Amino acid sequence: MKQLLNNYLESFLEIWPKLVLAGALWLLFIVLGKLFKRFISPRIRKRFGYSIASDFIMQVCAWILYIIGFLVALSTLGYGGIISGIVAGAGVSALVVGFAFKDIAENFLAGILLALNRPFEIGHVIEVESNRGRVQKLNLRNTHLRNGEGMDIFIPNATLIKSTLINYTLDGLIRFDFVVGIAPEMDIHTTRKLVLKYMEENPDILKSPKPNILVKELGVSTVDLQVMFWSDILKGQGTVDSDLRGSIKSKVMADVKDLLDANGIEMPATVVEHKMYRDSSFKLQS
Repeated sequence: MKQLLNNYLESFLEIWPKLVLAGALWLLFIVLGKLFKRFISPRIRKRFGYSIASDFIMQVCAWILYIIGFLVALSTLGYGGIISGIVAGAGVSALVVGFAFKDIAENFLAGILLALNRPFEIGHVIEVESNRGRVQKLNLRNTHLRNGEGMDIFIPNATLIKSTLINYTLDGLIRFDFVVGIAPEMDIHTTRKLVLKYMEENPDILKSPKPNILVKELGVSTVDLQVMFWSDILKGQGTVDSDLRGSIKSKVMADVKDLLDANGIEMPATVVEHKMYRDSSFKLQS
């Protein structure tokens, strides 16, 4: 036992300089990766802008440096033959690694396609498979979203490629609509003119395409008007509300309600009448 421990100690003393050198080399490449992100990234962002592509390219380049550093460290320790063996047996290795890391490779390649095609950018509001949120970052394996409730959602990149992707903010333009009911005796044309005039004066509502109001339904106790307007949610909003139904639509609905009240246009409530019929055959017994 003592002889075995002595052999281990001698082996360690023999190899520790290589361990230190290998660790130093790997650390050097890690530092180079960090420096790349810090000093080279501004040039990449200047070329591509602060976009999905620039952010993804920086991550890929940094990881390439990390992997090269790891391979150099292995070679320094004398395990370069392992690398050669992997390359020599690429056929079998590729098959085994392909099955083991199929999802990782698939999501990585999907991330490259997303970075090149750029169907969305950082800050855009997108929806994939009922998951809607603002894009925070495109990672090597997944895309980070944050929804209106503050929850962080991580969607595999391959899912974004395979599924239908809805981008609500590609050009910033989105159409809002809501229904307002007025009493049947109220004049429809007067109501339309009042609301259209308000929307033409509202700076948050686009003049082209023009806002419009249609008669949606003629009910027994109400006339339903559908109010439609367009807005640029990226203009002057600071941050984009990930549910897209927040400040703009809510403010317009509240203003329309106040406008109708101020002009005596009634929005009737549903009146329910209850009648109780007395049975003449019913008699109280003493």
